[in-house]
Amino acid sequence: MGGAERRRGGESESTTVDTQSSVFAARAVHEPPRHDSGDPLWVPDNPDGSGWADVDWVSAVRGSRYHYRHGEPHPEAQAVLPPFYRVVTRLDTERLHAPHENSYYVPSERLADFLAELILAGGAEAIWHIEPCHEPPAESHLG
Repeated sequence: MGGAERRRGGESESTTVDTQSSVFAARAVHEPPRHDSGDPLWVPDNPDGSGWADVDWVSAVRGSRYHYRHGEPHPEAQAVLPPFYRVVTRLDTERLHAPHENSYYVPSERLADFLAELILAGGAEAIWHIEPCHEPPAESHLG
């Protein structure tokens, strides 16, 4: 991901993501960028601060566009999330007699850490899909 620069209160703030350091140590909550009509670095598409921008930092979706908008304050945004997510992974290697899917039930407040761990240490186990889960099965020992 390289660096990003935004302005806050007339001061330029530079942030750089260090892809070599621990994902867990790098987690931080950032305020959404605030539109300042005098700021040449932040010009949203729409008056409400939303719009579309080119994806230019990852090869998997480079060339596509992502939608941005101002988010709700953290407590309000977190309150509308489902309590859990079902993360389905897939193992599809020649070492197995058939493709295999695993379902992990993850509390919403731990989703980012779980995904980071899975990406860093999952080996051939690939993320297949992620869906909201309002009540995990009793066998998951989470409910």
